[in-house]
Amino acid sequence: MNILQIEPAFSLSGGANQVVLNTKELIKRGHKVYLATLKNSYVYRQLASYCEIIEIDEDNSLAAKTIRNFLQKEHIDIIHTHHPKGHAVGLKSVSFAKKEKLVVQRGVIFTPQNLFKYLNPKIDTYVANAKAVEQSLRKIFVSKKKIHIIYSAIDEKSLETVDKKTARDYLGLDGFVFGVIANYSVYKGHDLLLDVFALLKLDAKLALIGKDTHSLLDKCKKLGISDKVKTYGLIENAGKYMSAFDYLVVPSLQEALSNVIIEAFFRKVPVIGTKIGGIPELLENNRGILAEPTKEGLLKALNKAYQSKDNSYVDNAYQFAINNLTIQKKIDKLEKLYERLVSQ
Repeated sequence: MNILQIEPAFSLSGGANQVVLNTKELIKRGHKVYLATLKNSYVYRQLASYCEIIEIDEDNSLAAKTIRNFLQKEHIDIIHTHHPKGHAVGLKSVSFAKKEKLVVQRGVIFTPQNLFKYLNPKIDTYVANAKAVEQSLRKIFVSKKKIHIIYSAIDEKSLETVDKKTARDYLGLDGFVFGVIANYSVYKGHDLLLDVFALLKLDAKLALIGKDTHSLLDKCKKLGISDKVKTYGLIENAGKYMSAFDYLVVPSLQEALSNVIIEAFFRKVPVIGTKIGGIPELLENNRGILAEPTKEGLLKALNKAYQSKDNSYVDNAYQFAINNLTIQKKIDKLEKLYERLVSQ
């Protein structure tokens, strides 16, 4: 098949990384893949040596014009858009009489507001990366038949890992450690977790890795937990140091499918996560500890993790990841979807 991926986001993100993984695996399987993106964007830099790049403008209308010109010259079977801007550009790029099948990727759980954009008949199908994302689309009456759930994935063979001692030496950690890997945001639950940590009567430390986590130092002082919390800011390829944690904590207040949880599954690090968005889909069936997104709920979960001797979380999570979250499993499903659309 000839496949055009549209990804107008410039920076690295979970979604952009999925585009890179998808493209490499589809090419490996013999498909011709084109990429429409901004010059020198993250996906541009990662994929320029793998596939033909169509450079597009930041302006949606100009980007769509470039893609329309490309479609007049090349036969494309599938257009797969990523990011809300990609969705908008994709709609502007094709006519109602199009031959290409338009696939829109959706990876956020907030309910769409622009009904014309999301109920547009040009869209042949949605790919939602979690059941929670499907539910957000159903709230605006997108047909269930038009939504296909395909989880995000990891190329587990490319994951860099270091052993626990090396990771702890690098981060300067010892004892029992809860860790968070997330850029600071009100939606990521850092503030809630710090409030809970101030109530925790355990001999444990908290490691916060991610952009702007240093901004939490003043709050730690006010809560009297500066001696228990370490912030690191942004660390390149932070996931490889996850082995330093006794538990990864994902205290999100808004989340679709958490890529850091998927990494933890493959790295065999147990996880505590809030009952938000797509997190329960990953941690249910004893694959981790689920917490209500409240002080009481998170406090209960941290205490349970500290006292638990149950190793089945890691084994269950790893088996689930191998069976469902590898890039090979993801592209198996995506290929079948593409083939079904093209045959219609």
